Order: sequence, then structure tokens, then C-alpha cells
Amino acid sequence: MPIEKTYRDSIEIIDISKVTTPYHRTYKTLILTFQSKVLQSLLDNALIKPIDDLLFGSSHGKYHAYEVIDNENIIFFLSPIGAPTTVGILEEMTYRLKIENVVMYGSCGLLDHNAAKTNLIIPTKAYRDEGTSYHYMKASEFVEINHYQIVEHLFKEANIPYTLGYTWTTDAFYRETEAIVKERIEQGCITVEMEVSAIQAFANLRKIHFYPFLYGADSLIDLVWDKKTLGSEPISSRLWYFRIAVYLASKLS
Repeated sequence: MPIEKTYRDSIEIIDISKVTTPYHRTYKTLILTFQSKVLQSLLDNALIKPIDDLLFGSSHGKYHAYEVIDNENIIFFLSPIGAPTTVGILEEMTYRLKIENVVMYGSCGLLDHNAAKTNLIIPTKAYRDEGTSYHYMKASEFVEINHYQIVEHLFKEANIPYTLGYTWTTDAFYRETEAIVKERIEQGCITVEMEVSAIQAFANLRKIHFYPFLYGADSLIDLVWDKKTLGSEPISSRLWYFRIAVYLASKLS
């Protein structure tokens, strides 16, 4: 059976309430990212503080969630990359903490010259080239990013330059072949990353509000890989992306 036929509107055998329990307090908005190199700077600049008894992760390891300083309704988490692990963690976090909003930011590969100019991208649709989303919603090529207009409005309000466009979510970055990249560009994709379509499918099923934005790290423009700042993004930029996420989250909270 192909994965496109996987979705069933059926009772879940492993109910989340059998796996974990609600925390003693709630948070309205979660900021989620994947860039581990920013963590120490966030701590050094007193922008976040760890919550000692609140850890999430997988068999690979458990990691602290963090309160965002001066924003009591906002929590921050540094997730491992990839759709399956990220969505599994979100299942537990949103249940335990009664999260209503998820602001996600992360790096992407650029497929478009205009997107490269602003380097900040607000995805409007995500191509579903990963496996997780097909367990959360019926098959389709794309999933709509429901609240991209809100992100766009807040970016405009703060005079933050951005590009709107489709993103391509893939599980296999070493299989971004010339033929597939050409096809995705023809379909309108201007970035490639690993989580957006799956998180949006999860958010649709669990009635969570999802607000993603991306920043360009490497490039596949003209079918040539350019490493650019992948893995070497300056800390000043990483802190700026975090502050943008806090700005969005504070408006939502």
C-alpha cells in the first residue's frame, strides 16, 4: 500500500494520555527551532531559562524546555531535526502544556533568487515529500499554511523584509536530485526543508495554530549546491531570528 493511502479516520491505539500527563501549568505559545548553536547565547544573554522538571525528546535523549524571559506565556524548545521526531515531540508538548500556538523557525535551502535577496521566507504552502503528514491528513501534493497571512502582517508591521512562497518538505536531503529539484521549482517551491508540511498536518488534526518562517542557509539555485552559511551562521543572525520569533509569539500571546 503506498503511503498516500495511509491516512485513516480511526481510533488511535497509543493515546497520548497513556504516555504522559499534563504539566502543573500551561503555556499558550511554543517557539520551536532546530539551531543548537544559538542555545548558549540565549542563556548567556538571559533570554531564556531552563525549566528543570520539563524535558522532551526521544530514546536518543531528553532536552529541557525553556521559559522565555519576561514572556510568561511563551516556552522555547530546541528540537532534533526531521519530521517524525519533531511531530512526536509536539504531540507530547502540546498535550502536556495545552499549547495553542506554535511559532517555528528554521533554516532552509534556497531554490529561488528572489528568496535569496530577503533571506527570510514565509511559506504559504508546503509540498508533502515526507512520510509523517500522511498519517495526519488525507493525501494531497501540498498542504496550505493556514496562518501565513498573520505572519506576513506582523512582518510588515515590524518592517522585516521577507519573501512569500511555497516550500518543499523532504525526508531525504541527500536525494535532492536534479530532476526532483527542477520539478519542485516548476511547481512553485522556493525553499526546501524537513518539517513544515508535517507540522502543519499535525496542527490541522490537533487544532493547533501554526506560524512558520524560514531563513536561507544553503542554496540549490540553478542546480548547484552552495553551502553559503550552512552550519556557520553568525550568532548575531541566530539571535535575530529568535527575537523575530519572540516578537511573533508575544503578539499571539
